[in-house]
Amino acid sequence: MPEDLPQLRIMQQLGRTYRALQMAFDAKIGQPMPRWRILVMLRRRGEMSQKELACALRVDPASLTRQLKTIERLGWVRRRNDEADNRLTNVVLTPAGVGVVEETMPRRLAFFERVLADFSHDDLARLGALLDQLEQRVREELA
Repeated sequence: MPEDLPQLRIMQQLGRTYRALQMAFDAKIGQPMPRWRILVMLRRRGEMSQKELACALRVDPASLTRQLKTIERLGWVRRRNDEADNRLTNVVLTPAGVGVVEETMPRRLAFFERVLADFSHDDLARLGALLDQLEQRVREELA
């Protein structure tokens, strides 16, 4: 039966693992992972256009806009039209947003250290390489 294919079982496990990661991250960190990724990217890179942010995070622009509206209501980001190109909307962390990232970062680090504690450096390198390869193949399917 197709359900018995090891490839299918692995892909299903990957999906379950990712959903579990998102739920645990939200519970332990206090931020949904999609929101957190936006905050961290803006903290690292500074002001960016929504288009650049969507590309950097590899997310759908419409879902990014929905997330940004929520984060903006929280007072953690500010959006404004680009002065050089009115077609672009720029996004920047507010001082409150910077504070959220700085305050949350230690919990994030501790969370990942706990979750990955039993993995050796070699295990992590191999897992990373396999996930990179899988992501590349999936992206090729999109082309």
